[in-house]
Amino acid sequence: MPDPITASLVALLEASFEGLVGNLLTLIGKHGHNRHNRRALTDPESAVRGAEHKLAELRRTELAGMDEGEWNAAAHAVRDSFQAVTPIDLDRVGVLVALDAGRLRDHVAGSSRDIVRAAALSRAGLVAYDRLLALSCEHIVERARHVRELAPLFRRDVLLQLEELAANDRRVIELLTRLVRGSAAELTAGDEFGRRYREQVRRVLGGFELFGVTRGRLPKRQSFTRSYVPLAVARAGLDRENGVELSGAGVGAARALAGSARVLLRGGAGAGKTTFLRWMISRTGESEQDGSLPFFVPLRQFADRDFPAPSEMVAVVAGVLSDEMPSGWAAAQFRQGRALLLVDGIDELVHERRAAAREWLAELVTAYPDVRCFVTTRPAAVGEDWLAEFGFDTYDLLQMSNDGVRRYLASWHEAAREDNADDPETQAWLDECEQKLARAVEEREDLRRLASSPLLCGLLCLLHRDRDADLPRDRHRLFDEALDLLLRRWDEQRGVRRESDRWLGSEEQTVLLQRLAYSFVRNREILIPREQAAQRLGHALHGMRAQVDSDTLLQHLLERTGVLREPSPGHVQFVHRTFRDYLAAHEVVSAGDLGLLLANAHHDEWLDVVVMAVTLARPRERARILQGLLDGNDDARRDPRVADRLRLLAVACLEQASVIEPDEVRDKVRAAAADLIPPDSPQSAELLAEAGTFVLDLLPGPAELSEQDAANVIRTAALIGGPAAVRKIGEFTSVDQTLVIDELLRAWRYAQNPEDYARTVLADVDFGDRQVDMGSWRRIQHVRHLTKLRSIRCRGSVDALEALVAAPRLRHLEFMQNEILRDLGPLRKCETLRSLVLTQCTGLRDLSPLRDTRIEELSLHFGAADLASLQGAPIRKLSIRHRGLDGGLHPLPEDLPLEELVLDSRFDRRVLDGIQRWSGLRRVRLHGEPTEAETRLLRELPQLAQLHVYAPGSAERMAAVREELPGVEVV
Repeated sequence: MPDPITASLVALLEASFEGLVGNLLTLIGKHGHNRHNRRALTDPESAVRGAEHKLAELRRTELAGMDEGEWNAAAHAVRDSFQAVTPIDLDRVGVLVALDAGRLRDHVAGSSRDIVRAAALSRAGLVAYDRLLALSCEHIVERARHVRELAPLFRRDVLLQLEELAANDRRVIELLTRLVRGSAAELTAGDEFGRRYREQVRRVLGGFELFGVTRGRLPKRQSFTRSYVPLAVARAGLDRENGVELSGAGVGAARALAGSARVLLRGGAGAGKTTFLRWMISRTGESEQDGSLPFFVPLRQFADRDFPAPSEMVAVVAGVLSDEMPSGWAAAQFRQGRALLLVDGIDELVHERRAAAREWLAELVTAYPDVRCFVTTRPAAVGEDWLAEFGFDTYDLLQMSNDGVRRYLASWHEAAREDNADDPETQAWLDECEQKLARAVEEREDLRRLASSPLLCGLLCLLHRDRDADLPRDRHRLFDEALDLLLRRWDEQRGVRRESDRWLGSEEQTVLLQRLAYSFVRNREILIPREQAAQRLGHALHGMRAQVDSDTLLQHLLERTGVLREPSPGHVQFVHRTFRDYLAAHEVVSAGDLGLLLANAHHDEWLDVVVMAVTLARPRERARILQGLLDGNDDARRDPRVADRLRLLAVACLEQASVIEPDEVRDKVRAAAADLIPPDSPQSAELLAEAGTFVLDLLPGPAELSEQDAANVIRTAALIGGPAAVRKIGEFTSVDQTLVIDELLRAWRYAQNPEDYARTVLADVDFGDRQVDMGSWRRIQHVRHLTKLRSIRCRGSVDALEALVAAPRLRHLEFMQNEILRDLGPLRKCETLRSLVLTQCTGLRDLSPLRDTRIEELSLHFGAADLASLQGAPIRKLSIRHRGLDGGLHPLPEDLPLEELVLDSRFDRRVLDGIQRWSGLRRVRLHGEPTEAETRLLRELPQLAQLHVYAPGSAERMAAVREELPGVEVV
């Protein structure tokens, strides 16, 4: 039970809240909401308990050492202060007081000076008064935010408009009232539409398909929460200004991109780019703080028409709601920074359209600088700096690691079991399939390479379930077997008899799909209207005995093959672009259309078609294609860069050409490979790796290689894989270059035995002061082998302190956005650790284990920690942002041996009272220039030598600060 004075304070807070809410509702014209309704909306009993809990928590933690009489006196003064201003007249003081806790606090404090003076509070009592007053105002305003009718008033854009009016016009009451009334009505309607829009987008795009689990025109959607295997990303290249950050080991995409506003995400065929964007959509609106609204733009739909403006993006996914959209609503979301723009498939535009897409994106992010924007593409389509000018960071979507493959296999088979929930025998069979396939992938290098992307991994699962043996060893046979299963065996094994079997056999179906796919490739298309697809199938029937209506034929292929689908009414596409390219390559070879293939081979839209055509061709045709690539086409003769690209493509094709006639063409390609080594870019390295193990013998060691070339050589070897590749990579462990070390970390993902790689390769790498991102337990558990690693950063909820502190030379450790970290006890075992950063570690309270460590630098940026538990810690440099310091620095223990203090709180929430307790302070860093009262406190620090002021607002005040602090360097 709270003491009587605290209980009366809580009751008065409830009355103040009621008065503010009533005045606000009246101001915006909501006269019909009586007190009873408002109380029902805000659950007053729960609110009272919440206020009591907050006050008790303050009394127990920050003000734990305060005398009971002083606490009661401070609480009594706060109660009287609220009583003196309740009810608050918004016509007199302005509506912003009701919407901002800081302004409300200033208003109450400014109106209560006589009350505080009469209370004769001690210094500690004044600190308690300030904290109680601040907490009370925060409680009132936070409750007001949750009144449904008032929620629009707390929107960032409305507050900014109110702020601007208040700052520029003294006639604010009339103007504010008009703005609030109009905006509230408009925004309430806009918010309701936004809610419905988000729900519709998540309904349409919020699930994803695991290829092959189910089959048909409308594959079953899987839940992201249950079935999605999160992918890892790595920065493509490093920011030279902050080049010490190494992410090559791969960080979960959610953690790596959480703070990114603009991202160009690159990934190969079947890597899961579109699924990743849909996963992001599924996460929008998960918390009350996340008010983002997703706008999904698949560029394949804009191959031949203008790119959409914000208002036109609504119709892309939620066209059924377009007529309900309030005027200007979409543009407002972009302007306010609520829009999450997801642009899929730069590579699905023809080359000539990509420059226009870049201009469109540039215009959007320039006009709406607060919008978050994620763009996907295949790597070959654009360079890594394609959007760098406009503030985009480029990330590569990494191939699935061994652990990722295992998780994908588990998710795929679990989804298949759910699809057969009424069949125990099939479920048992799927259990056995999962175990056998996992063992096969673990034991066979060829299967591991095939399973590196979600699409190919799904195909393996599908074929293994179908046959339980004799899995294909390369992509050619994998797709052949998958198509045979989809077009023929699937229905045969289930005894499905189709009317179409009388007029269309599996061979004819295959040829029809090949001809249709080739028409897509020739015309550089991903999606076409249904009528056009039917027309092309009608032409494709030429030479066949089957004569059937083209619409009937298209309907059959959509319903029964699993290769075509209707992603939206009236439009047709292949289930995946890789199927389209494979079928088109079949048609190229069958039709003998190698001249057109070679003429277009340098276009990235044809790259996979060329590789697959070499796989499918006869020996002499293979020789012709490879020789043609070496000789170059018309564009190659005009541009040496195109010639190199074609020669590199020939090298990549060589692994797919088991027999070539004449065989000397193989030697010519190998000679060309030698000329292309070292590869000149990461993309060239990936193509070179496709050529297979013979490339390893051609790869040079680190001597006389540039940093970029050495990194490309490592990437080539890592993608080839195997013991010989690891030996080649090991030659680079002594190279002290950032890009090289980042690639050594990236290669860790692909190692068959991660612990062996850590012990034999990474153990010899001198990381220096470079900071290594870690996000996977699969690698964290082996950091003990990284004998020269000094700095680690973990993003997301990772609780692996025991493993992390086993790094023998660890000096710096950082945790970001961690909700599960509870115990810092294991840090006691790490005698080398000197620096600790804790950012948004919301589950951590107790910092007392730090007193038994040698940590001298602590960065603390979250409000949950018990600051009193820092007592006795050997902290010499403290960087802190903590809500407990809003009333002064007294919650920090006096015995900290501080020499440097960085206060990262906002200027308007900073209180320096108490800083004079640390007489050893030599450096202080603040946001905003100090006031006269604060400089008086700073003068009490006998050893203060330097004051850093970030973002000072007044040159005159800064000049005065220099005069007030003689002998102190003010920066």
